Amino acid sequence: MDKLISWNKVEVKLPSGWEITREGGTSINGVLVAAPETGAKLEIYWRHSKPSDFPKAYEKYLGKLEKKGFTRKSSFSTTLHKHKVLGYFLRDENNKVFTASWFCDETRRLFIVQLDGVSASMGSFMSILGNINCHPIHNGMVNWRLMGIGLRLYEDYFVNLRDFKIGYSMAYFMSRDKKVHVIQYSIARYVIESQEVSEDDIFKKHLRYLIPRFTKLVLISKNSYEEYYIAHALLKRIKYGVLLKKINKCVKPDYIQYTLVKAPRKRLDEAIDIVKGTYCVEW
Repeated sequence: MDKLISWNKVEVKLPSGWEITREGGTSINGVLVAAPETGAKLEIYWRHSKPSDFPKAYEKYLGKLEKKGFTRKSSFSTTLHKHKVLGYFLRDENNKVFTASWFCDETRRLFIVQLDGVSASMGSFMSILGNINCHPIHNGMVNWRLMGIGLRLYEDYFVNLRDFKIGYSMAYFMSRDKKVHVIQYSIARYVIESQEVSEDDIFKKHLRYLIPRFTKLVLISKNSYEEYYIAHALLKRIKYGVLLKKINKCVKPDYIQYTLVKAPRKRLDEAIDIVKGTYCVEW
């Protein structure tokens, strides 16, 4: 089964057995790297650009490969979601490289994609290339799905902090005006059951990112998610907005996903949209 990845306004369906091995940067300038256990590596690069930079920037990229000893063997052109795509197959004595590039008008970004490795082929490259979407924005919302992180956010949100290790994955998002803060973290059930760290301690650790000192949470309501006031610990009339908490129990693999949204009271509807837009994903 293909694995759908969506990160920094880039969406790609990876073949069965492939995993993301690196992700970095922002929606403006960034990279995703994926690979199976052996034999190939996929790199997707993007950067903010203007139409006149294409294909000059791609030629510069190809020139760097040629300086490493690669020779252009064949070229191709195609379209991807109505974008004109240029591509080249290169090789040296022992290695082959498939590359492609295009300008994404909707997000004003230049993309360069490369597949290399002993098992890389034109067929596999074109299959992956056809499953890349450089503008996965629907009705002003963007999906974020990677390593247990699964939620829909408004398109102006960005990643403020990212952390992951074995059995744990976390992303801290903010709205562009930094008024709404979202933390989603996922923990494998075996980590929780090991009792090395309690769920409550992990919750308090992430809560410290969102609420100031000398405050407390006052429960307002509880249904599919919990809604709290953030109140001063002593001066109860002083409030710092609302916090929503939602827990999803996921099964592929067996993990628990926690979502925390802090927002001003006047943006409660936006916060509710976010917690209602969370979902389980492949790890």
